[in-house]
Order: sequence, then structure tokens, then C-alpha cells
Amino acid sequence: MIGKLLEQYRGLSKQVKVVFWFTFVGFLQRGVSLITTPIFTRVLSTEDYGLFSVFQAYYAVIVIVVTLYLHMGVINNAFVKSGKSQERVVSSFQSLSLISSGVWFVIAFIFREQLSTLMGLPVIAVVIMFVAFMFVEPYNTWVIYKRYQFDYVRPVITSVLISIFTPAISVIAVFTTSGNHGIARIVSYSVVNVIIPGAIFYCINYKKDRTFVDKDLWKYALSFNVPLLGHYLSETLLNQTDRIMINSFLGSSEAGIYSVAFSAASLFTIFSTALNTAFVPWTYQKLQEKEYRSIEKMGYIVLSFLAVILSVMVMFAPEVVAVLAGSRYTGAVYLIPTLSASVFFGYMYQLFSRVELYYEKKSYTVISTVTAAVVNIILNVWWIPKLGYTAAGYSTLVSHMLFCVMHYFFFRKVSRECMDLDMIYDFKNLLAISVAVLAIAFVMTLLYNYLLLRLIIVACIFVVAFLMRKKIVEIIKTLRSK
Repeated sequence: MIGKLLEQYRGLSKQVKVVFWFTFVGFLQRGVSLITTPIFTRVLSTEDYGLFSVFQAYYAVIVIVVTLYLHMGVINNAFVKSGKSQERVVSSFQSLSLISSGVWFVIAFIFREQLSTLMGLPVIAVVIMFVAFMFVEPYNTWVIYKRYQFDYVRPVITSVLISIFTPAISVIAVFTTSGNHGIARIVSYSVVNVIIPGAIFYCINYKKDRTFVDKDLWKYALSFNVPLLGHYLSETLLNQTDRIMINSFLGSSEAGIYSVAFSAASLFTIFSTALNTAFVPWTYQKLQEKEYRSIEKMGYIVLSFLAVILSVMVMFAPEVVAVLAGSRYTGAVYLIPTLSASVFFGYMYQLFSRVELYYEKKSYTVISTVTAAVVNIILNVWWIPKLGYTAAGYSTLVSHMLFCVMHYFFFRKVSRECMDLDMIYDFKNLLAISVAVLAIAFVMTLLYNYLLLRLIIVACIFVVAFLMRKKIVEIIKTLRSK
């Protein structure tokens, strides 16, 4: 039996192997996180847990501007369109990011006291954050480079090592410090997860190509990505401002509770990230070949698959929170349906934005994302003081839905202008999948006190899946063949 399985595995395409192994890594990373989260939520006070969460939120927002976020968007276009070797793109991009983040570090160090007061973080947290920014891009650009080669072995091994050592060292740091556990968590996470890997991959990338400055690539990177920083920043704000604003209005304890819900909802990203490792390069290739119907069919399959995964996770939100955090975080349970639906719409928009970015219609992407981020901030300011941290989940969902809808209409415009098509995707099919996700999120909220009823629903789903097994097998075969 094992020999047969190995034979079938060897027959898989590189793309399928990439998806399989990155899914495995995603599960491993999340599994390690699941094992260690109960430790952190029980050892750390809700204030310390909230402090680390707020640090992560600020980190996710500021890193975009400081590093120029060159591993997003522009690197895909540079690999396909620049005419330069991929190794040269990687080395020159990481150099540009190093210069940018180095300048920002000097500024942040000079004004560290003021930034500490503004962010509500200790000075040491501010300093370590800006040090870490200088080491972000080497690893990220290397991973993208390997994806285009469909080389999954080394990225998987590296991801496994980072995913194991980061929480392990963090746990040791927390247990071996008598106080300031939140700071110990922040410093250990930054060093092991970002700084050490970044230093290693600076050496690896420069060994492949020693180019430090390529004026053409730098000019292309800046002209392409600087206008998109508003998009990347706004997209991140959609996911991060909730915790920052909850911390400001209600305190770090409530921010910690919200963070548990957000972490549980982000389990969904294991599958979406893994699929993207093969789906993004494949989409760019199909756009180049003008095979639009293949993109449409695969888009529906991927969205449907992710909708099913999300639905199962939403059904068992109470149990997930109980394992992750315990009784102190039970308030997080009712946030998971809305946050999970938000994550789904956050993935759906990527089907549209990839086409926008491929044809370099950057203004459309920026307008959609900035508008949604502003709406999210306004709703948070309006709702959080009145309704508490649960309101942040609803503002996030409304903003992500608006975000997705705006990208859809701009995507339709790009389709007409650049591809001589009305649309790649049928609006009715997208609407049906979206309504199903929202309905499940709403219904499950009403059933969290009835475990038996939820188990019966799952059993019914398995029965339906069995009856439709031929169709499901056909879909899986289609996904595998692509």
C-alpha cells in the first residue's frame, strides 16, 4: 500500500506537489501554533497577550512602507516582463529594500520615545521592530523565486524549521523571564522568525547574483510598487486596525480576546496560501497565453473548495476557542463567523486583483483598497465605543465585502479594456458562493450552544458528499490536472 502511494505521488505534477507540501507546511505551522497558543494564553496575562498582538498589528502595517513590500505584486511582473534573470531581480530588490528600511531605522531610533508613546508600546519593542524590518525581504523574495521554479523542497524545509524554532524559543524566553513576559515574546519572535532567517538569506541570494544596484530594476520596482503601497497598506489596515483601535478604545485585554478570534479565523489562510503557491504563477501564465476559460473554471473550483473548508471551521468555533485559549477567551467565539467570512472575501478579491496587476492597472487596485480601509476605520470609530469589540468583526466584514465588490467592477472594466471580454467570471456564480458563505456564518452563530445539532449537520454534509462523490472526484481530478 505504501509503495502504491509513493508511486502515485511520483506521478503528480510539480504544481500539485507544491500545493501539497505548502498545505502540509501550513498545517504544521498552524499545528505548532495551536500547541503553543494555549501555553501563551495561560502563561501570559490578557494584557501581555494583547501587547504582543498590538505589536504584530503595528508591524504588519508599518512593514509595508518601510520595506516597500517588493515581494508582492512587482516581483511577479518583474520575473515575467523585465527580461532580467530572476536571480538578479531577487538580489537587486532585496538591496533596495535594505536601503529603504535602513533609512527608516535611523529615523525611528532618533524618535523612539515619541513613537513609543504614539503606539502604546515599550521603547524596546519599537526598536526591535525597526531592526526586524531590515531583514524581511531576503527570505520573502527567495520563497517567491522558488515558487516560480516549482521548487518546494528547500522552502518547505526552511518553513518547517522556522515554524518549530520560533514558538519553541518564545516559550523558553517567556518561562525564563521573571517579568515583562510580553516583551520577551516580542523580542524572541522577532529574532528567530525574522532577523536570523533574513541574515541567512541575504547571503544565499547574493551568492546566486551579486548585483546590489540595477537602476532599471530599481526604477521599475519603485514606479510599480510605490503607487501600490496605498493598496497594500489599506489591505493590511483592513485586518490590523481592529486590534489597534480596540486597544485604544477598550484596552489590551480586549485586544487580546479579539486576537484569539482573528487567529482562529485565519486558520482558513492555510489552504488559501497553499493554493496560491501554485495558482498565482499558473494564473499569470494563463493570462499570458490568453486562456481565460481555464482561469474561470479553476477560480470556481478553488472558491468552492475554500468555502467548504471555511464552513467546517465556523461550525466548530466554540471547540476551537476552548482548545486555543480557554475560558478567559470565550467572548471570541461569536467573532469567528464574521471574521471567517471576511477572510473569504479577502481571498475572493485576489481573483480580480491579479488581473488588474498583470495589466498594470494599479490605480484601480489602490482606489478599491483605500476606500474599504477608510470605511473600516470609520465604522470602528463609530461602533467600538458603543458596542464593544464584537462590533469590530462586523465592520471588518462590511469593509471586506465592499472591498471585493469594488475590485469586481474594476476587474470587469479591465476585462473589457485589455482582454476584449465582458468578464472572465460569471457574477451569478460568484454571488451564489458568497451568499452560501454568509448564510452559514449567520446560522452557525445561532447553533453554538447545540453541539449535537451541529454534529448532525456535519453528518448530513458527509452523506451529501457521498452521494455526489462522482462529481467531487471529477472536480478533484480537474484541479489535479491543472
